[in-house]
Amino acid sequence: MKRITLAVGISLLMACGSSGQDIFESEGIESIVILQRPVSASGGMGDIFQYTSYYPGARLIRLSPPTADGAVEVLCCDETQVGEFADTMDISWYDVSFDATKIVFSAKLSSDQRYALFVLDLASREVTQLTGDQGVDYVYPIFLAGGKIFFMTNDNVQADEGVPQFRDEYERRVTTQVGTMNEDGTEMVLGARNLSHRVYPTALSDGRVLLTQWDHLGEMNAGHLVIMNPDMTVVREAYGKEGTGVANSYLKAVEVAPGRIVTVATSRNRTLQSGALVDVRLGESYPCNDDPAKAQSGLFKDGDVCADRRMAEANAGYQILTPLVPRGEGPSEFTVGRYYDAYPLTRADKPTLLVSWADGPVDDMTLGEAGLTPDFGIYLLDADGKRRPVFNDPTYWDVFAKPLVARTPPKVIEPSGSNGFADDAVLLGSMNVYESTIEHFEPGSVYGVRILEGFSSEEGVPRKFGLTRHEGSAQLGIAPVFPDGSWAAIIPANIPVHQQPIDKFGMALASEPIWISGNPGESRFCGGCHEDRAGTTVIQPGITQAVAAGPIDMNLPRELRRSTDYSIDKIRGAAWGEDDPAAPGGLGALQAIFNAKCVSCHDGTPGPANKSITIMDTETGDMQTITFDLRGHKVDYGVGEAIMSGYSASHLSIAGPDMMELERDNPNLVLMGDMPVYAIPNQARNSILIQKLNPPQLFPTVDTNVRAFDGPIHPVDVGGEELTPDEYYALILAIDSGVQFYTRETAPGAQY
Repeated sequence: MKRITLAVGISLLMACGSSGQDIFESEGIESIVILQRPVSASGGMGDIFQYTSYYPGARLIRLSPPTADGAVEVLCCDETQVGEFADTMDISWYDVSFDATKIVFSAKLSSDQRYALFVLDLASREVTQLTGDQGVDYVYPIFLAGGKIFFMTNDNVQADEGVPQFRDEYERRVTTQVGTMNEDGTEMVLGARNLSHRVYPTALSDGRVLLTQWDHLGEMNAGHLVIMNPDMTVVREAYGKEGTGVANSYLKAVEVAPGRIVTVATSRNRTLQSGALVDVRLGESYPCNDDPAKAQSGLFKDGDVCADRRMAEANAGYQILTPLVPRGEGPSEFTVGRYYDAYPLTRADKPTLLVSWADGPVDDMTLGEAGLTPDFGIYLLDADGKRRPVFNDPTYWDVFAKPLVARTPPKVIEPSGSNGFADDAVLLGSMNVYESTIEHFEPGSVYGVRILEGFSSEEGVPRKFGLTRHEGSAQLGIAPVFPDGSWAAIIPANIPVHQQPIDKFGMALASEPIWISGNPGESRFCGGCHEDRAGTTVIQPGITQAVAAGPIDMNLPRELRRSTDYSIDKIRGAAWGEDDPAAPGGLGALQAIFNAKCVSCHDGTPGPANKSITIMDTETGDMQTITFDLRGHKVDYGVGEAIMSGYSASHLSIAGPDMMELERDNPNLVLMGDMPVYAIPNQARNSILIQKLNPPQLFPTVDTNVRAFDGPIHPVDVGGEELTPDEYYALILAIDSGVQFYTRETAPGAQY
């Protein structure tokens, strides 16, 4: 480990103060720590998941006392302390130990290195580097109880197996995942991976860790708050979904009191990682309150002023502390600005916060057009909403101010035990799939639960998987639901999956809108399908029928998690394919079906069997017509610069043009015609294509006398040949998986 001896440095900069700062004295705060990054740090930080923006010249300072006449002391790191790295070092994040004797921080020493973790001993001024430059970044460290450090990294828990790390859904950057180590850098452990980034962790008083997780599945594209145990198991949704949220994303959350946090609410991008401040109650028990006005503030869900709100995402409440600050991506007004972070100093109903705030239109588009950068400084935000200046150096972003005081450490949570079935895999299941807070399933309607593995462009797939907003997926298998409503499966560790209860026709009755994952040996067993997280599910006589029968084994190695056989019981990815047999994946499952059963009628010739739509630019008059065509040749569509290409005519005809993407390139586009969207991602049952085909019962056995819909069977009704059960299921799986064009089977550069 590298050691750098530091000396004390004193800056001539002084704090800008005002009256009303006796709050520091009343709370016993003699000094605060502030991270300073050069004002140029505004470039490239619009995305809240950006973690590698490098801006040399950052430093940690201490302000003692935090008033206008306080002294500024450089803690880390000036030219007398780090020599050649003085002008090239960047610090992106830090945390203060519970006893206030150490600081852990992530820093990059020069442009040709990666972010590493360091610990600063405040008494000796000695810095210890915990992680080396191994071609990966280590960021967002925090102290945990029991001498541990929690962090994020783009290192890969499956790197030794030759598995590539995930890349995010838009910028396609290598994603950050969770890890822990001892305070001396030993015994590093990496956790199970989410499909996208995890950022901004904070330690809760109950011993768990709260963090922001990027959830992206179809139309969902947001940063939500989740909670996990310190051993990176038992991940639970905390805030943002199930109707509780007030913005697209939440970040930099800090605990105010048990079950209560303050967080920045903002858009996923363009806001320079800043936004409005929201006081979130995670669902703890509330006392009775007879004040109707308070009930309407958002603290109590649905105006219920006297209720037991146990900690569950659906029970979370909130109050917006800065109502004038926009929570979307538009520019903020002068005197309103945006908040970069907040640290609570009191536990009052409206707490006093130590904040970083910048005035004016804090969004990267407006600032970029004007050639300006925001000026984040440190302020006190009082209960009455007034900001009182504490410190502002205009040559730096002054952010992440924290009191340098000892805190009570959280309790230590013992590591989770093994699931009892497979130490190298995850036990996944539900006690009763019919227990649900977001879906109602008729008794006996669920045949089984389909488990879908998620992946991204790291598999060799191009930047987009198709015309819908869905990532790649592969079916791991289907776990039958037993008469008691239970199901269980053993799945590979460290991979993201989402679940779909399906009916006897193989169609999803619902689609869980998030990816989940588990560590080796972990049990991800819930009460139901998005059941009440605060409720208790009772099993009689003490074990589910699914567990008694034994979980379905889906723990296949990665090289076997792609289709070589497209039969119902062996299909993994529903490959689309092309007319060109030499293309990656050859014809694939779907194009082979279209060629054999469909293209004799649906060949792109305008008429009753092939409806059309026209895309027109209302400003120039340019237009292009698209006619329904199930052939597999590649086509381009769009008007002017708004063009999408690389997909087959059949994919365009079934998935429909992505007008949202086209309109981003050309807002003057309009759509005219009568060709509908034939496939709704994740909703095969509601898709016109499947309704026309009218599949038979497929599970547990095929029964052609039982049909999914009333009406004719296409193409039999026009003298054509009916699809086989395997073909029906391939199309259903393709739609319920998100209507992707590219899969592992058809990826031009798949890595196996």
